[in-house]
Amino acid sequence: MTAADEETSSQSAVRYVLTSWIGVMLLIAALVMLIPLRLEGLGFGVGAIATVSGAAGVGGILSADLIGRAAQHTRPIHLVRGGIGLMGVCVVAIGLLDNLALLAAFSAITGFCTSAVRVGAQMIVRNRVDDARRGRVHGTQGFVSRVMVLIAPVGIGLLWEQLAPLWSFVAPAAVAAALLVVAGALPGMRPPPVEQQAGDAGMPLTRMLRYGSGPILFTAARSGRMLLLPLVGLAADMSPTRIGLLVGLTAAADVLVSPASGQIMDRRGRLATIVPAFSLMTVGFIILGIASTGWLLVLAAIVLGVGNGLSSGLLLTLGTDLAPAGSEGPFLGRFGAIADLGRLVGPFLVGLLGEQLGLSAAAFSLGAVTALGLACVLVFVGETRPPIHA
Repeated sequence: MTAADEETSSQSAVRYVLTSWIGVMLLIAALVMLIPLRLEGLGFGVGAIATVSGAAGVGGILSADLIGRAAQHTRPIHLVRGGIGLMGVCVVAIGLLDNLALLAAFSAITGFCTSAVRVGAQMIVRNRVDDARRGRVHGTQGFVSRVMVLIAPVGIGLLWEQLAPLWSFVAPAAVAAALLVVAGALPGMRPPPVEQQAGDAGMPLTRMLRYGSGPILFTAARSGRMLLLPLVGLAADMSPTRIGLLVGLTAAADVLVSPASGQIMDRRGRLATIVPAFSLMTVGFIILGIASTGWLLVLAAIVLGVGNGLSSGLLLTLGTDLAPAGSEGPFLGRFGAIADLGRLVGPFLVGLLGEQLGLSAAAFSLGAVTALGLACVLVFVGETRPPIHA
């Protein structure tokens, strides 16, 4: 394959990954609104809504090893296509069913689908995209995720009010399917070297846990942030409108900063984003813990948003960098599942400490979790950017 063919192949891979990623993130962001609206309409309470929503995370974690093993025996593009197609079916099914157990089951399957798309996309990037651009691709994926979380709920709300509720489930599934068609195929797939195909030994569990310790803690801090900010606003007797502005402010800072993450990762190294991102979020949680005025809450929201924005695509990039040749699929599946455990830890920590010791203690604990996560990355992982060859 000539250099021109390599470049064309790489560009096709980037377009495919980003186009399909828009589709899967649209479905995920839509479900953030659709599950509560659907279950409330069926007469279920908060506990049932939390159960169905949380089933997606549980499904993703439990299926990680299965996804990883499947990735060793099928093309990555099949994982992406199958994941998005099945996820679209599940979204429509959630709009049609009224049995709580079935709703939770289909939500769990969406978690399985998310893992499949994530692993497939990471393997495409690893096999088809030059090492020097890997961070930018994953950083753009992180940016897409943030934009979808901002705009999709608004669109779903309008559809729900203006059309029959079922169309709110059908529309995002149809758009995701259309994006798969637009993404097309990946012609001229470059096969990995023979020696990379043979290995399937994976990686020792102890090393996986060392690599994953920092991502678990950082993901816990990330998920805890979006729960803690509204709670602190309520404790400060802020109006719902002001609380919404506070959450919107941290999201806006996140989105504005996130495009720079991939550029920094590729040019300066992964630690050039890890250190400031984790440090800023640590400081943000400390400010949130001592905040006694509205202005300090605003400052905390901005600092937390900037820190999270700098980490855009970071965990995807770390996984792609660390995946061992020949066992990429199993590693990426397990690494993603380990990191996702933080999504369960963060809210649990906020709820437990917030109730027992107060929200300030919860904020300080998340600051400590973030700082510990940074230490784990520095000690157990270090710089992972592949060497740049002149």
